[in-house]
Amino acid sequence: MNVKLRINILLNRFVEFIKYDHNQFKYPLVVACHFLILLLQKSNHHNLAFKVTSNVYRTGWAGSDKLGLKIAKYYFNEHPELGQKISSAFVNGLPPMENTKKFFSQPEEMLDGIITVLKNPTENEKGALIINYSYYFPLFLRFFDIEKIAKYFNVILEPSWAGYCEENILAFTLVDAPIFLQVYEKRDKRFIDKLQSNIIPIEVGPSWFINHKNFVPPVKGNRDIDVLMVAAWANFKRHGAFFKAIKPLVESRPDLAITLVGYPVDMDKEQILELAALNDIEKNIEIFEWITPQEVSALQKRAKLNVLWSKFEGNNRAIIEGMFCGTPVIMRKGHNYGEQYDFINSLTGYFADEINFKETYEKVIARYDEMDPNSYVMQNRNCIVGTEKMSEAIASYEKEQGRQWTKGLDVKVNDLHGMAYLNGNSSDYEESYTQLKKFVRNAG
Repeated sequence: MNVKLRINILLNRFVEFIKYDHNQFKYPLVVACHFLILLLQKSNHHNLAFKVTSNVYRTGWAGSDKLGLKIAKYYFNEHPELGQKISSAFVNGLPPMENTKKFFSQPEEMLDGIITVLKNPTENEKGALIINYSYYFPLFLRFFDIEKIAKYFNVILEPSWAGYCEENILAFTLVDAPIFLQVYEKRDKRFIDKLQSNIIPIEVGPSWFINHKNFVPPVKGNRDIDVLMVAAWANFKRHGAFFKAIKPLVESRPDLAITLVGYPVDMDKEQILELAALNDIEKNIEIFEWITPQEVSALQKRAKLNVLWSKFEGNNRAIIEGMFCGTPVIMRKGHNYGEQYDFINSLTGYFADEINFKETYEKVIARYDEMDPNSYVMQNRNCIVGTEKMSEAIASYEKEQGRQWTKGLDVKVNDLHGMAYLNGNSSDYEESYTQLKKFVRNAG
């Protein structure tokens, strides 16, 4: 018995229960947090007051959306001078991290990959650029003159996490220009709409921009992996809960083949295998670490089912990659804010929980020949359709302002470490990238 592991499981389960379970009954917690926020405001601890607000909003507890909107309006609509102080302290207080430290000395290195031009500006028409990953948004504000950039480019933000009542996003409400924001949760869409700021929501998200050329169905239908889970070795991915859910299926099918793909975050693969051993399924598991997208695609083509078992994260790409490979999905019921996503349907997969996973798996297998995830995503949810949605939103705004919009956006895709162009390369945008370098703060 691994006592330390079991204690960690209990602690994680307790935290998960507080954060995500039975949220409809947690209005008293929201009231208590509101009282705390008011106390912090009265004592001029506005940064902390907003931080508490942001964390409460993200939980999805009953009433947390209304509280988030109320406090966000207070700071970013009614008292923008306080919002500016909060934003400035957040943006300027960000420390260099392992994946961001090089940009503190060379901000221009963010161009063409993190800050990506999707349309060149002309004399008569504004261009467009997109910023990928939430933790780069404040670096853009810190190191680039966004007011000058906005004269030539429409700016699009692509957040990497749900829950938009946060400094990363709301700092942009203080910019004197329109900001286009990808929004993939209806709850966040309502929040942005009711905020009535300069932020214009577009109902797409990161998982729309997968390079479908790299994820295609197999030529033959020989699928020897029964269940595939592509998820980092991280507590929020809930491997332990997934193993508990799949254990009854393993007991009924002792030869069930389970494949895990991931990389270390706050856990390692040895801990993942220990969790599997606690549920007596370690012999059924094959594990891959730090493999390439091409290798992930090869595994997706071999899988009968793809699983997402987190309760909260961003706009997961692994399940959509699987759909491009023709692989149905089972998504954890209640994921993020419990939205009934339209991309989980009779063609693509089901929702399930720890109690009914076995039953749901058997339903997928029974209907396997009727399902067609690839056709669904190729018609409804891919980088081309997502780009069209972004182009339409910007075109509508530009025309309302009496400006021209005669050329749409280029199609970009999300690679493992940034963005790239679906067709061609960045040479078409050299002039734009040169122009953007001039807007680096304190540039010579």
